[in-house]
Amino acid sequence: MFGDRTIFEAVDLEIGAGERLALVGENGGGKTSLLRVMAGVDPPDAGTVWRTGRVALLAQHAGTGTGTVLDAVTPENLRAAHQAFNLASARLTEGTDEALSTFADAEETYRLAGGYDFGARAASVLHGLDLDPQAVAARLSGGQTRRVMLSRLLLSPADLYLLDEPTNHLDAGGAAWLEGWIRASDAAFVLASHDRAFLDAVTTRTAELERGRLTVYPGGYTAAMEVKAGLREAQERDHAAYRRKREALMQEQGRLRSAGESAGKFNHRRAGNQALLPAKNKAENVSNTLAGRARALDRQLERLDAQAGDKPFQDRRTVRLDLPDAPPGPAEVLTVRDLTVTRDGHEVLSGVRLDVRRGDRIALTGPNGGGKSTLLAALLGTLPHTGEVRWGQGLGVYAAGQHGEELADVATVGEALLDANPVLTPHQLHEVAAQVGLPGGPDFPVPGLSGGQRTRLSLARLSVTRAQVLVLDEPTNHLDIRAIEALEGLLLTFPGTVLLASHDRTLVGRVATRVWEVGGGGVREG
Repeated sequence: MFGDRTIFEAVDLEIGAGERLALVGENGGGKTSLLRVMAGVDPPDAGTVWRTGRVALLAQHAGTGTGTVLDAVTPENLRAAHQAFNLASARLTEGTDEALSTFADAEETYRLAGGYDFGARAASVLHGLDLDPQAVAARLSGGQTRRVMLSRLLLSPADLYLLDEPTNHLDAGGAAWLEGWIRASDAAFVLASHDRAFLDAVTTRTAELERGRLTVYPGGYTAAMEVKAGLREAQERDHAAYRRKREALMQEQGRLRSAGESAGKFNHRRAGNQALLPAKNKAENVSNTLAGRARALDRQLERLDAQAGDKPFQDRRTVRLDLPDAPPGPAEVLTVRDLTVTRDGHEVLSGVRLDVRRGDRIALTGPNGGGKSTLLAALLGTLPHTGEVRWGQGLGVYAAGQHGEELADVATVGEALLDANPVLTPHQLHEVAAQVGLPGGPDFPVPGLSGGQRTRLSLARLSVTRAQVLVLDEPTNHLDIRAIEALEGLLLTFPGTVLLASHDRTLVGRVATRVWEVGGGGVREG
């Protein structure tokens, strides 16, 4: 429960030794809460959780304390064992049996805590996650802090690891390293993630938390969703058959009731030469028979409704409006010559030359800090640079930042939509808000939207824009998988040009027609 709202219920799940389970679902749907209950951090309101062995939880938010990165990733039990081992070693000069016994116990504790090989393991993990062991932990960026917390967890021996969005702030190299680490581990894992490539690479079952219910499918994410799609198609066929049968029964029931009412209204003039009383009794018998058949249909309808499955869920993520096509714009969209960007005396980008044509969908890839966001900002003219950046004449450009910065200066849902498409009518503003499930209509304040509602608003803006160019910097940040797949569909059907900086390997693989690898001060066509 969260307040008076039930987040999930009747969850029945078993994690076997060495298993790798994907946990997916909408943002705010309860994945983090379920992991916390599984870890024993929060108690369930009903039911029982059994745990055997050591369980380690990677929370989405945590601190690193003071000291170096190496200090921050050293487990507390190992730190204590190391201190006790040093004290016991110093007492060996006493030469007493007690000192020898204390040293033997401390040495065994230190060994079992992994002290002898911790340095090598820590060096491997920190290198794989691109962290400097001697860096000051308190001065790290948010993304680096997140990687420190992941490193600390991986260096804490456990039988079951519960990882909440472990690939956040990892570039492609870091995500690939983590995949290899997980595959080489003997431990079990539950992985709550929106990274489809990561889940496909390491998981063998997929648990989806959807509208408070947990459903487990075989296979990694892609295979599991294929199974789900097959089940959904069968559900839709069954529901359509149920609706047809119910409609036919309702029509028959209406006909019988109408006929029964007509038969029950005895008209002595219609009796003709028959005796009035027998004719009246006959009419009443016909009416009662028809009414009985109608009541039997009532019971049949009740049984049919009881046997009917749930109505197939309709996802509201994309907008469908009858909008005019945007003018295609020039064939030559962007020309870049000798672009150079310098920060703090260091050339982040140097001598970059690029050409973009209409219809290109270009993905910018590369390591964290390699210059992807810098390149996009320079192209948009929001960052000082030298060289030539020439956009095609008359192009409309829609830009979206990593953290929804484009919504910072709009007050209401209506203003946000008009910012993306100024010619939307008041009726269309209401229609868009209703289609994507935004509360309060166009006048609802943007700061009052939940995270999921802001996501739907951002996707709605992309759906209605008439700009010929989309410039998107890490657009999958803060999106759940269903929203990412909606974004993917939008980009695949977008008729213009897309510049997309992303670490989402699945999105890049499905959407991009060209890839720019950004790093080392330059841009290389992949």
